[in-house]
Amino acid sequence: MARRNGRVESQRILLVCTSNPRLGDSDRETGVWAESLFSAYYFFTRKGYEVTLASVKGGKLPIDPKSVVTPYLTTVVKKGLTDDFIMARVNTTASIVYIDGAEFDGVYIVDGLGIMWDGVYNSEIIRVVQESLRAGKMVAAVGHGVAALCNVTDDRGNFIVAGKQMTGTTDTEEELLGAGGMVPFSIEAKLRKYGAVFRQGTSDTRPFATRSGSIVTGQNSASSLLTAEGLVEAMSLGVRMTVV
Repeated sequence: MARRNGRVESQRILLVCTSNPRLGDSDRETGVWAESLFSAYYFFTRKGYEVTLASVKGGKLPIDPKSVVTPYLTTVVKKGLTDDFIMARVNTTASIVYIDGAEFDGVYIVDGLGIMWDGVYNSEIIRVVQESLRAGKMVAAVGHGVAALCNVTDDRGNFIVAGKQMTGTTDTEEELLGAGGMVPFSIEAKLRKYGAVFRQGTSDTRPFATRSGSIVTGQNSASSLLTAEGLVEAMSLGVRMTVV
C-alpha cells in the first residue's frame, strides 16, 4: 500500500499494450498476446494492485488470433475471454499519450508481435518508461514487449539496457512463431548491440526471466507470470541483479 496526500491507497501498475493489428505490410493478424495480458492482469489484481490498461492509440486492443487457439488457449486465456469486466477494459484502454509514468508504482509492457511496429520508436512509450525510472519506479517487459525498451535512454543519453542482464524473444522463438522473416529486427541482436547482457532459458517455450537494476524482463509469453512476480518482488524489496 502507498500513502498519497495523507491517504493510504493501493499501489498502481500500468500495463502497456500494442495497438497494431498487423505484421508489417502483410495480411497476417497480430496484436497483444492473450496469455501475457491476462496472466499479468489477474496476478496483479489478486495481489491488490490497481491496474490500468493503456495502449499506443487507446480504445480496443487487437488480440493476436493465434494466442486464443490451441495450444495457446490456456486456462487463464479462457478465463479472460469470458470475463465481461476485463473484456470491457480491453475494449476501452487509455491512450499512452495521456499517461504519466511517474504516477504508477510499476510499468509492465505486455507481449505481442504488434509492438515490434508501433512500440519500438514510440516517443510516448519512451517518455512513460523514462518518467517511471526517473521517479525510482520499476519497469518490466515480456517477450516482444522488451523491444519497446531498446531505444529508451537515460538522462545522460545512454541506453537503459546497456550493462543490464536482459532477455526477450529469441531468434529461434521468432522462427517457432513463424515470424522470423517478418519482424523488422531481432530483439536478441538489438539488445546485444545496445550493450545488454542477453540471457535466455534452456527452452524457447519455458518460463525464464531476469531482473537487473530497475528492469525486469521475460523471455516469452510463458514467462508472463514469472515476469509479473519479478516486478512485484522488485517493487516490494528493491532487489538488484538477480535472476529468477
